[in-house]
Amino acid sequence: MIRLRCILFPMILSALCLGVVLSGTAVGQEKMVVHDDLFSISFPTEKNGWATGRWGTILHTTDGGLSWARQESGTDITLVAIHFSDTKNGWAVGGKGTILHTSDAGATWKKQACPVDFLLMDVTFPTPRKGWIVTERTHILATGDGGETWTVQFSDFDLILRAVSFADPLNGWAVGEYGYIYHTADGGETWEEQAGFYDVDDDGDLVGDPSLFDVEALDATRAWAVGLDGQVILTDDGGKEWSKIDVGAPSVPLYCIEAGKPGSLVLGGKGICLSSGDQGKTWKEAVFEPSIQYTWIYTLAHRGSSEFVAGGESGLIYLGTANTPWKRVNYRLK
Repeated sequence: MIRLRCILFPMILSALCLGVVLSGTAVGQEKMVVHDDLFSISFPTEKNGWATGRWGTILHTTDGGLSWARQESGTDITLVAIHFSDTKNGWAVGGKGTILHTSDAGATWKKQACPVDFLLMDVTFPTPRKGWIVTERTHILATGDGGETWTVQFSDFDLILRAVSFADPLNGWAVGEYGYIYHTADGGETWEEQAGFYDVDDDGDLVGDPSLFDVEALDATRAWAVGLDGQVILTDDGGKEWSKIDVGAPSVPLYCIEAGKPGSLVLGGKGICLSSGDQGKTWKEAVFEPSIQYTWIYTLAHRGSSEFVAGGESGLIYLGTANTPWKRVNYRLK
């Protein structure tokens, strides 16, 4: 057990942890470099991708991440997560129960009604109609009609769920603070608690399992999760057991993990990125040019069969694979 603090990504997030939504004026002039942190990236195809971050930032690329254009989100609320089910339909979520949807590849973004006004932490759509959102206060929201209606499908005691991932429309996991993991095998009709622990010690301090920041569902039985203090865990039996995996990571926050094909995995965090080309049997530190030693990788997305995109602090974007050096994209907004 370890002592824990309220940790999200550095710098979002003491504010967001307290329910305060960041606002202000985004860098909006043309041909300007993005300096705002990026928290989520989604690539439904090899060429088409979107990224979200502070101040309502939504960026779009049509060339695999080499160049980016800003899209008008209509909000200055921080957008923590984005997911596209195809090249037309996408959802971005963030503070104050904000859900944005596009059906025209981001040419227009429209708000969808949210049943709670909490901070929304992650969104996923395994099909264009069926989707899930996880939030603070351990709520899981679901839709079966592309977000025209969202309902609270599940709730538990007051923790922050950080990430959700579905391998298919039936099998998914949600993870969050103090190592809590929830699983469904029936499309969210029922959610089962699989792991997690916290308590108060004799000094009045909270103690518990390491918080988890991301989860990647591979299929109905296998999933990876990463989190605080270099925590990397794996299940290969549908979550009946979660095993800690030594990937050689230092004791730093790991914010994201992403799977590609064939058998490639990448995870990132504070000043580090590790990759595997053999389904997680062996891991090595990925080479980033320039180095990410003094920065943070917040988000990873796969594009195509084996390539990945990383995003993070101050708008950084890198392109790479599990087996080759990563190159930073020195982009300016079109």
